[in-house]
Amino acid sequence: MDYFLGVDGGASGTACAVASADGAVLGIGHAGPSNHILAPGGRERARAAVRDGVGHALAAAGLGHVKFRAAQFGMTGITRDTEQARVFAEVVRETLEAALVRIENDAVIARAGALAGRPGVIVIAGTGSVAYGEDPHGGRARAGGWGYIFGDDGSGFSIGCGGVRAALHARDGTGEPTVLGERLGDAAGMPAADIPMAFYEGRIDRSRIAALSRVVARAAEEHDAVGRRLMEEAAAALARLAAAVIAKLRWPDGPVAVGPVGGVFEAGRTILRPLGEALARTAPAAILVPPRLEPAAGAVLLSMRAAGLPLSPAVLALLAATWELRLVGAPAGGRA
Repeated sequence: MDYFLGVDGGASGTACAVASADGAVLGIGHAGPSNHILAPGGRERARAAVRDGVGHALAAAGLGHVKFRAAQFGMTGITRDTEQARVFAEVVRETLEAALVRIENDAVIARAGALAGRPGVIVIAGTGSVAYGEDPHGGRARAGGWGYIFGDDGSGFSIGCGGVRAALHARDGTGEPTVLGERLGDAAGMPAADIPMAFYEGRIDRSRIAALSRVVARAAEEHDAVGRRLMEEAAAALARLAAAVIAKLRWPDGPVAVGPVGGVFEAGRTILRPLGEALARTAPAAILVPPRLEPAAGAVLLSMRAAGLPLSPAVLALLAATWELRLVGAPAGGRA
């Protein structure tokens, strides 16, 4: 039997999925982070994540060692034909057997999963932000993804940081009054005035700041003017990313998916309504849609496509159905 591997690797963890040629997901496994491969210890961290994640997926599938017909990796901070991709390819060769290996940025597999392999654009807003699209003619384009200092507009970190900044300005008397000061302090477990130093000293990290975006979203829902302004600014920034990508593609019209689940878009209409309005102004032909599949499932689809298998409706339906079943039944030890 032919087996296909899809891997979604990043800063929070690594998700791996093993599937058969008919699209059935046989096993899902999770392991630790696999990003920053050129940083000290990065190669070893990536090797452990791939080894453990694939091992958990194979164990969940009831399989031992296999040679994959194709393996697709989507990795945070890596794009193909770069030094990072070359080093990661060496790690993959040391860790598993596959007749065909492809390594792309994680936005590529996120788009494939969200749109079930169809052309279109995805706007990703988690801790960071990026937009990526492919058109029906093979064109590719990307905007954003430059990290929390030089980019990531509209991201969870950007919203959380903006909330802290607004709370401090209100405290100083240089900004509008807002409920954010007390609420952010409660969420962070420290006074809002202590959050900047805690971040500078490394006592809280970017993910903790990004999590504060939920507090901003709740304040916006309750008609706090500052919270609403921050969410509208984030939506406008994400719409600009999507419009920039669309402008680079041969794009008559098509879907724009949002993700990931549990990121900024967890705020629902608080972010989606202003995003839809901003997108209508900047890219009127775009159609905002929810994601269909998770990034690791998108990686499975791309591995099958790379091997020359057609992505028929039956394959897509079976992958979606078995993904949910396997995810629910994944062993606790296989989760990051």
